[in-house]
Amino acid sequence: MRGARWKIPPCPPFVKGGWGDFVRELRIGFFTCNASPLLNGLAVSIQQFACHLRRLGHRVFVFAPRYPDCRDVEPDTYRFPSLRVPTHHRYALPIPAVAVGLHRLIPRLGLQIIHTHHPFLVGPYARRLARRLGVPFVFTYHTLYEHYAHYLPVVSPLAARLAETRSYAFANQADLVIAPTSGVQERLWSHGVTAPIEVIPTGIEPPDPPEESKAQLRRRLGVPADGPVLLYVGRLAREKNLGLLLRAVHSVTRVAPDITLLVVGEGDEQQSLQRLAAHLEIVDRVRFVGPVPHHAVGGWYRAADLFVFPSVSETQGLVVLEAMAHGLSVLAVRSVGTSDFIVDGVSGALADNAEDDFIRRLLALLRDGASLHRYAEQGRVKAMTLTAEASAVRLLQTYERLLHPLTLPSPPDGGEGK
Repeated sequence: MRGARWKIPPCPPFVKGGWGDFVRELRIGFFTCNASPLLNGLAVSIQQFACHLRRLGHRVFVFAPRYPDCRDVEPDTYRFPSLRVPTHHRYALPIPAVAVGLHRLIPRLGLQIIHTHHPFLVGPYARRLARRLGVPFVFTYHTLYEHYAHYLPVVSPLAARLAETRSYAFANQADLVIAPTSGVQERLWSHGVTAPIEVIPTGIEPPDPPEESKAQLRRRLGVPADGPVLLYVGRLAREKNLGLLLRAVHSVTRVAPDITLLVVGEGDEQQSLQRLAAHLEIVDRVRFVGPVPHHAVGGWYRAADLFVFPSVSETQGLVVLEAMAHGLSVLAVRSVGTSDFIVDGVSGALADNAEDDFIRRLLALLRDGASLHRYAEQGRVKAMTLTAEASAVRLLQTYERLLHPLTLPSPPDGGEGK
């Protein structure tokens, strides 16, 4: 840390009483292993919650890994020394234990809530800090860790099971767990998590009215004017199940030879996916767009006809909500991260995690323009009820209940050990 970042800001008085308890500001510490400039759903979630909590008049301090050549533009951002992940170079592993300067600084910031977004690395550090400072400790369960075992040094079913088990044990040490969807809440209950759980999704920013028509957008972005255009947005990673999507496109080309799949994003699996596209002889039907800044993805949503999302590893799938908010119909694989937002046959289409079912649903949608239109309309209505601002207000209300103890939701009968 250098310069003004080390300066201790004045801590305002805190007086208990009601919704106006936060006389000037509530001071919140976010602890994370993923943050900007890394571009993924978790980093976007943290950025959006921090932004809207600040707009509501509160102070959010973000403690995240240090990335090479990263200049922070967000206020109150502090960086832990970190190591790059040797097999996944865009990621960095924070090392809180050696952040001597931060150890001295943090207790002087006047934090009233400590909120960690990971159970490992920064998680135990944040928990110990919360206990030492005597403030509430909150944990958001962002990740289904059993789907991410290939990021561990030792890849095995045992390693995946251990990571999952430890994440549930960590959740039980929190004063409050935030689940992005009710499916995640049910999963936590079924694995013995008895800590209070609140369901608060990461909201989306309402899109601005389009300034260009779909035809104009397609010309500007170099998207074919004719034929159905499918879109995937997200990381190109093993847990995203993108092989299923490419094989589905290969099968569909027999019926719709002019189909185009746009793949927006980057990741460690890009080269293997490009090789698979070549092997399937669909290179001319699949365009790997590469990374697009989050604020510019809206144009790609509006240029497409159908959003396709094969991942089963999401706890929410923020890009699904974004696509719906832009009026784009969605076909997703059924998972805990999509079922809260998509009612199959009403606000979108949900396929089983099987290639034949995904292909069947995709072909049916390409032949049924009326359903595509209906899903787009109903999906947009649903997405617009889940704004980032509304989610931030709900999170703030949970903080208030922690600071002024009330009865928080508890598992239903039999929920602890099903």
